[in-house]
Amino acid sequence: MDYASAVHQRTNLQEIADGAALAGGKIFDGTNLAAAQAEATRFITAYADTTPANLSYTITANGRILSVNLTGAVPTNLMRIVNINSVDIGVNSQATAPAKPDIVTITPTQAQGWYYKVITIRVVRPNATAETVVGTVTYQPTTHNNDGQGTMTAVPSGPITLGQYTKLVLQMDVKDDGCPPGQAATISNNNAVNCNSKNSAGTKYDLTLRTDDPNTSNYLFVDGSQLPKGVTLPIENYFGCQAAQKHAWEDGGGWDRQDFFYTISSQCSSADGDAVRLTN
Repeated sequence: MDYASAVHQRTNLQEIADGAALAGGKIFDGTNLAAAQAEATRFITAYADTTPANLSYTITANGRILSVNLTGAVPTNLMRIVNINSVDIGVNSQATAPAKPDIVTITPTQAQGWYYKVITIRVVRPNATAETVVGTVTYQPTTHNNDGQGTMTAVPSGPITLGQYTKLVLQMDVKDDGCPPGQAATISNNNAVNCNSKNSAGTKYDLTLRTDDPNTSNYLFVDGSQLPKGVTLPIENYFGCQAAQKHAWEDGGGWDRQDFFYTISSQCSSADGDAVRLTN
């Protein structure tokens, strides 16, 4: 009976420790320990009626990881016969909210192919649902020679301050004829690509690829590795928070050779509270 009571109370404390670590970890960015401790403490005290009367706890941090330790003593019944009046129990939990990008820099390095392509960085602002484009990199093919060559343009050309956002996405749009929406291509005798406005020109892209779409995220290669299909990875996996990364997008023509290359690096300091997770 005493053992079962101790096991039950330990399970209860573990759930409280996990919840407290997640509550504090959601806002912890490595610099605001006092605020994270306050959030974790509020969670613990909300369950005070379910914990041992002599509960004690510590809330500490190491880097971006927030740790919660709970200890207490469970009163015994039968074990009092042998002068054991309580059983000590203790639990630990750790959580972290990964850093999310604040400032992003994209540097185009190479592009090829016959298709017109534009990569956009998109955010959703707090209390909004529509996406805002904060940066673009465009590939405009100029010739069909050498498997298709052209120009790349980044706007803006330097660091992009993202501002406040609740969602961050990379998207590549592809138009097969080699020209922007509203324009159509004519190919000269020397294989040059000329884009002209025409009423018959397509006004939509032929293919849209997004990092938050598990059906198309595998069109992006990060540091030479293809992202898995059917999985939406956390943004810190491919936004260069730890170190600059090399991106390569496949535009749909074949997996053996990618078509749009750039490096991406980010300054990441704020906490991505929506991605908070336990680490132990």
